[in-house]
Amino acid sequence: MKIKIIECSHELDLQDEINDFLEKGKRIIDMKYQVAMCFSAELEYSFSCFILYED
Repeated sequence: MKIKIIECSHELDLQDEINDFLEKGKRIIDMKYQVAMCFSAELEYSFSCFILYED
């Protein structure tokens, strides 16, 4: 079993990266999606996905 963590600042970029990873034909066991928000000078987002898979 292995893990892959993908993080992007835009949800469409995350979608593209997840789709690219899925095209590699790995057997996906589980996926967890998360959104985090942070406010410093402006509102910032972090979209991430934790993928558990077999190689």
